[in-house]
Amino acid sequence: MPIEAPTHTAIGTRVTNSDFVLCQNFVFRPANVDGFSHQSYEDGSAVTTVNFKSYTQSIPDPERRLFDFLTSTFNPKPVDENR
Repeated sequence: MPIEAPTHTAIGTRVTNSDFVLCQNFVFRPANVDGFSHQSYEDGSAVTTVNFKSYTQSIPDPERRLFDFLTSTFNPKPVDENR
């Protein structure tokens, strides 16, 4: 399962630090997101795990709505890319 991290270039132009977002009954500040990943299971369930500065939260996300939102918001690249 690849873990993705947001590119921290020009976040201020896309999201204001005080903006809260509600997605999949989960309220958070995008500026506090350090990384996220998505994992699907054989029984059809799935979770998106969001990493913040001091904690990690797993949110049920079988339709990938939260994960797709985070992906489109942050334009992430894999953590293992060192360019």
